[in-house]
Amino acid sequence: MAKITAIKVQQRRASRVNVFLDGKFAFALSKKVAERSGIQPGMELSEGMIEALMQEQAQQECFDKALSYLSRRMHSRSELRQKLLKAQFAVGVIEKALARLEDLNYINDSEFARQKLMHAQRKLIGQRRAMADLMRADVQGDVARDAVEEHFSSEEARDNARKLIDKNLPRLERLDPTTAKRRLIGLLQRRGFDYETIAPLIQKVFGPED
Repeated sequence: MAKITAIKVQQRRASRVNVFLDGKFAFALSKKVAERSGIQPGMELSEGMIEALMQEQAQQECFDKALSYLSRRMHSRSELRQKLLKAQFAVGVIEKALARLEDLNYINDSEFARQKLMHAQRKLIGQRRAMADLMRADVQGDVARDAVEEHFSSEEARDNARKLIDKNLPRLERLDPTTAKRRLIGLLQRRGFDYETIAPLIQKVFGPED
């Protein structure tokens, strides 16, 4: 057993304290962890108690790091997990932090997907592209599909395709109709519109197929 002889607030980081055991510096903790644990000068700590404090400190640091990422923008659960792994937190520590963040509703893949789709609709893309963007952001497949079905209707996709056609037609007018049509179809497909959405709009502009 080792006795706590002092707990001192760090001069450069007031949110952390230095813990001294038997007159010597032993470890540092965040003030949050120190207060939650109830440690005080005069208490005796076993090796197991010290290890538990270190685990709680790692958990707090991981949680605080996750909050710093989330303060900049929303993240999917998987995306946040990857960032915490790169920050070299242990897998078990990360999973506990993520579970706590989910309980607090700080991470919510359904809401994350909904907000990304709201932004996607302003970029004039189709449902396929919207789905691909969600998958690239590490939103799980079923969550991504449900979000696209709920928040990105076929009618909205048609409106986006129509706006994209109107935006690009003027620069294609100098081309022959066949080339202009091919390029416009290619552009729409690259933006994630399926042919069922494209076909009637293209026909309206260029006329029916021969």
